[in-house]
Amino acid sequence: MHKGVYVKYNEDSSISIELHIVIDEGVNIPALAGSIISEVRYKVEDSTGVKVKSVDIYVDSLSKD
Repeated sequence: MHKGVYVKYNEDSSISIELHIVIDEGVNIPALAGSIISEVRYKVEDSTGVKVKSVDIYVDSLSKD
């Protein structure tokens, strides 16, 4: 499995971000993904001034404790 954060520069000067994550079993995936999307979009736009067109979350694996 490859770890990854992939950033694509769009023609409209915005960026699209793709995040591949591993989460613990039993976690509410939609809630976690929504939280990550909001936080990443805010942090990137606030620190760089670049518009974030999309943040896509891919759950690559579930981890058992």
